[in-house]
Amino acid sequence: PELRLNVLRLCFRTAYVASTTALAMLFPYFNQVLGVLGAFNFWPLAIYFPVEMYLVQNNIRAWTRLWVVLQTFRVLCLVCTIFAFIGSLEGLINSKLT
Repeated sequence: PELRLNVLRLCFRTAYVASTTALAMLFPYFNQVLGVLGAFNFWPLAIYFPVEMYLVQNNIRAWTRLWVVLQTFRVLCLVCTIFAFIGSLEGLINSKLT
């Protein structure tokens, strides 16, 4: 197949990676902050909204087996996300204090 090179995309990705690397070197707690933000954003964007959209689009009724399984999945992922957020916050605080 023919190789198609988008120069704008190549330059933007290179600049993005370089600026992120420079920011990580300048900001000593960059990884911990990204962990906190990632844990904070994971559940709503990756679990809650997709499950709700699936339930609405497929007209899944409440208290059916699939509905209960999806709700259980959603709650378990919320608990894991809360633990990840607390762990990331603890790592950020420990990095800041030591």
